[in-house]
Amino acid sequence: MLKTLVTGALIVTASSLPAIAQVGPGLGRSDSIASSPQSYAQVCTNDIDGRLSVRSGPGRSFPKLGEIPNGQIVGLISGQYQRDGFWWWRIIYGTRSAWVRADYLCGDPQ
Repeated sequence: MLKTLVTGALIVTASSLPAIAQVGPGLGRSDSIASSPQSYAQVCTNDIDGRLSVRSGPGRSFPKLGEIPNGQIVGLISGQYQRDGFWWWRIIYGTRSAWVRADYLCGDPQ
């Protein structure tokens, strides 16, 4: 029930976001947006001032591109499990896409 409420709130929040958003602090360069998000989720770290690392590919072996602050909304494009045992989402944040671990997202449909 709570997950349904949080997901609904995220969808309402995400639908009110501007169509063109600024790249978040520290995100840096990555590939351009190739497709539209299928869903939205919120960055949820263990620390209110925490930041989520974004990577060039799905796994810790890929270079870190930057960070997204806790509480920010990201668009979910696609995802996959990796050998590390974690689900990784390809996300849109601002005008760029990158990869993040799913266990740091709230409202994740996975």
